[in-house]
Amino acid sequence: MFTFLEQIKSRFIKNYQMLNPLKITSTVGLNGKMICAGTIVLGSIRLSFWDLGGQEELQSLWHKYFEDSQALIFVVDSCDSDRFPEVSEAFKLVMNSEAVQKMPVLVVCNKSDIEECIGTEIIRVLTTDDRHRGDLALISISALQGLNIDRCMRWLYTVLTRNHSAIDLS
Repeated sequence: MFTFLEQIKSRFIKNYQMLNPLKITSTVGLNGKMICAGTIVLGSIRLSFWDLGGQEELQSLWHKYFEDSQALIFVVDSCDSDRFPEVSEAFKLVMNSEAVQKMPVLVVCNKSDIEECIGTEIIRVLTTDDRHRGDLALISISALQGLNIDRCMRWLYTVLTRNHSAIDLS
């Protein structure tokens, strides 16, 4: 199983060797990852990715990371419909943060390569919040096949550079 974060690292870190898919497990705890992309037009933008586990006992820690963030990527397993109520509640919890309400939010629907998975329209309903005032996008991906990973990063780059005068990208 390849993850969204592994796919990003493989594209933006020179000579990065992807982890063996058999050794990749669900995030337990907090897992900080750094990606430096020196070829971006706006000087050099450093993106720090914090992989925050979705377990309920970890959700109380999320807000500590939001204050220093300029964007949020919320990854949903679009095949795990049993967890959709939990996804909806977790998204509401995220949106309770004043900082997140103003920042760009990218909702990533993983496993779009599997026919039985739910389409983005249901995920859109689960992740709708009237309080959000920043940019919002919902993109279907396949971390396994690398589908739409570049599209996600282009969207993120576009919104961050468009809003660069309002935020510190360093």
